[in-house]
Amino acid sequence: MTCYNRKNSSFVDPQKGRAAWNILIIFGLLLLCVLYLGQTNSVVAKNFELRAAQSALKAKQAANQEAMISLMQAKSLSNLANAAKSLNLVAVESVDYLKIVPDFFALSQQP
Repeated sequence: MTCYNRKNSSFVDPQKGRAAWNILIIFGLLLLCVLYLGQTNSVVAKNFELRAAQSALKAKQAANQEAMISLMQAKSLSNLANAAKSLNLVAVESVDYLKIVPDFFALSQQP
C-alpha cells in the first residue's frame, strides 16, 4: 500500500493559518477604516459646499427682495402722481382723435 505524504502548507498548519487569517482580518479592518475616513471627509466637504451655496442663495434672495420692493415703490400710484406733478402734467379732459382719409398715404422718395 502506498501512502501519500502531504506537504506542509501555511493553510494546513493551524498556527500559520490563524496568523494568515489574523493578518488578513487586520488589513481588512485597516482598509475599512481608510474607506470610512475617506467617505467621511467627502461628506464633510460636500456639507461645506452646500452651506456656501445656501448662503449665496440667501444673499441672492435678499437682493431680489430689495429689487422687488424698489420696483413696487417705483410703480406705486403715489410715486407716479408725484412724478406727474413734478413734470407739470395735467389730466386729459377730452380726447381728440385724428381723422385719416382712406385715400391719403405718404410716400417716401427713393433716390
